[in-house]
Amino acid sequence: MTVPDRPAGSCCPLQGAELAVVKDLQDALSQLGDRASDTVIAIATQRENLELLGAVLARYPSPLEEQRLGDRRRGLDTLVEALSNTDRVGFGLRAPTQAVIGHAMNIALINFFRLCWHSCALLQGSPAMPSLRERSARLLRACVYAQLVEELLTELATDGERPQWLRARAVRQLAQLWAHRLTWRVAEFFPVLEATWEARSQVRVAGGTFLGTSEMFQLMTKGGDPAFVDLLMSRARGDDEVRAFREFLFDRSYEELERLVDKMAKENRSSIELDAEVRAGERDAGSIFYEFFQARSLQANARRLARLPGPKHTAEGYVMLAWLEGLPDG
Repeated sequence: MTVPDRPAGSCCPLQGAELAVVKDLQDALSQLGDRASDTVIAIATQRENLELLGAVLARYPSPLEEQRLGDRRRGLDTLVEALSNTDRVGFGLRAPTQAVIGHAMNIALINFFRLCWHSCALLQGSPAMPSLRERSARLLRACVYAQLVEELLTELATDGERPQWLRARAVRQLAQLWAHRLTWRVAEFFPVLEATWEARSQVRVAGGTFLGTSEMFQLMTKGGDPAFVDLLMSRARGDDEVRAFREFLFDRSYEELERLVDKMAKENRSSIELDAEVRAGERDAGSIFYEFFQARSLQANARRLARLPGPKHTAEGYVMLAWLEGLPDG
């Protein structure tokens, strides 16, 4: 069976390691003959669609470049000024077209690697199956992490409680992401987040005293970056950061954790075990982790809007905030 293929062009959003996974998967599936022919064609078609999306993306002007229309001009400085002075509602309509298309392309990449991950099920019994499934899952998670970083930066750029200079820094980082979408990777831009997210996906929640000692130890031993904790705890106002970190470790909201602590006190208990629910099954790890982040993000946003006690950002948001604060001007 002939596998449709095209050489990767300058507009292809897939890079070396990603192309290698796709090729290895296509080769392995091709060995199955007609049983996997539709899947092989689907992967090749979606890869071609990604290249077409990349070509569309490249046709629009970069937010880093200056553009002129008669006497009017716009560039990075005017973009930063506009976006750092708007709220979340108006942000989407003010974002450059390249940002919108790039966002759609990242969703397409997530769906593409989800297709690859599910396709590995056809290789059941093959020695290549475990490695290809894990490699596909890792690439899927990397695309999800890129989505999360963009959302974290957008959240801080539109947070009216933050000073203007910090919101402007967040927009400048977003502009870099938008302009280099085809080659931008979390592992290079913000490795502390990817390493910690990867480690967190392997942590088994125990509960106990809710100090997080067991979970913290797991996080570090499974590859979590110590800089994540350092950034999180380095700021002067630490209470909400610590609470956000507990949410990150225990996968429970601040409010639920407070109720559990009260229950321990009323029942004169020194610890409570949490159910270590296995939620993966046939669902991909990227979707699960995205939901893990979004649940905490929505709760933090609600507290911020209603001025309720508890963390006003996720643990990742506070880490991003500390990182932005430490950037040099310019």
